[in-house]
Amino acid sequence: MDNDFLRQASAAGLTQIALGKLAAGHAGSSDVKSFGERMVTDHTAINVDMAKLAGSKGKQLATSSDPDQQQIISKLGEMTGADFDRAYSDTVVKMDKNAQGIYELEATHGEDADIREFARKTMSTLKEHDSLAGSLPLF
Repeated sequence: MDNDFLRQASAAGLTQIALGKLAAGHAGSSDVKSFGERMVTDHTAINVDMAKLAGSKGKQLATSSDPDQQQIISKLGEMTGADFDRAYSDTVVKMDKNAQGIYELEATHGEDADIREFARKTMSTLKEHDSLAGSLPLF
């Protein structure tokens, strides 16, 4: 279970970083650009902390986004302006809900106490992202 969590969570983090970077160049709204920058900053920090934890446990993280996430990155990479803003906002809300589920499962049922605690602590950041995403303007 812990291995699955680390792989899924790190892949999701890499996807959020890639999408956040896209927002900097493709978004039409300054709110979306700012949110994307926040996602890059936060998920980079989360993945750095996760890498340290995984290394201390002899566990491996994902080295790239999952194939379905790669398709989403590619699709959004072809969009700009309001089309990008709308698709990015919708995607981030869905991904945040999915990530919260992954972290919640690990926080309550994970086998390793340190990994469980990491998941529990990180959930507050993910919930904040969800709240921020929900406050983005409707496009």
